[in-house]
Parts: sequence; C-alpha cells; structure tokens
Amino acid sequence: MPKRTALLSSFVLAIGALILGGCEQSPGGSVKVLLGATVTTEAGARPIDDAVVVITGTRFTAVGTRRDVPVPQASDRTDLTGKWIVPAAGSKIAPNEFANLLVLEHAPNGIQPASDSDISARIKTGDWQLH
Repeated sequence: MPKRTALLSSFVLAIGALILGGCEQSPGGSVKVLLGATVTTEAGARPIDDAVVVITGTRFTAVGTRRDVPVPQASDRTDLTGKWIVPAAGSKIAPNEFANLLVLEHAPNGIQPASDSDISARIKTGDWQLH
C-alpha cells in the first residue's frame, strides 16, 4: 500500500505541475480591459466612442475603438458602456504610460469631471480605487 500511495501522490503532483505550467501569465502582470466607454486620452484630444482600454500591470498597453483593439483572451473585463474615461491629473491614456484614469458618470469639461461627485471609480497605477 505505501508504494501505491507514493505513486498516486507523485501522479497527482505531476498532473498539478502540468496544469499550473499551462497557465499563461501575461508579461508585466494582470490584464484589465475596459470596454464600451467614451475615452478622452488627453486634453484637446477627440473622444473615442465605444473604446477599448487595455492595462497590463501598471501601464496602458492599448487604447482605441472596439473594432481596432483586440481584447486579450485572459483578461479581467469591465463593461463601462455609457460612462466616460479621462486621464487623471498630469496623465494621459496612451501605450506605455502609467495607468492613471478616472471613470465618470457624465461627459467631462475637456478632461475635468463636471463635479467631484461625477467620479465613480479611478485606476491609479493599474489598481482600481472605487469612489
């Protein structure tokens, strides 16, 4: 019996290693995808309707229209249809920039929220901070 138990334990460990080895970790950390919002990437930029914003770890990796930006398979997706996304103060939404943004309930004045109560969430260096 002890040999059989040892063999079974080895088999279970080998299967576990194969399963974990097959899990794909994205380079740079977790991947967040924000879908459907209207995005203003920086002051004076034309808003992007029905946008996709991809954040890997602490940085933006892609931003554009839904038809132009592929959504990574292994990602944490958040539907923000009807909301606005603007860069946080001193930031811009562009590949390789730190992921600092505000999620707004209504259209902003440029990139400024119409009021502080309009901010429903924010992402600071890639992490969600709910308001």
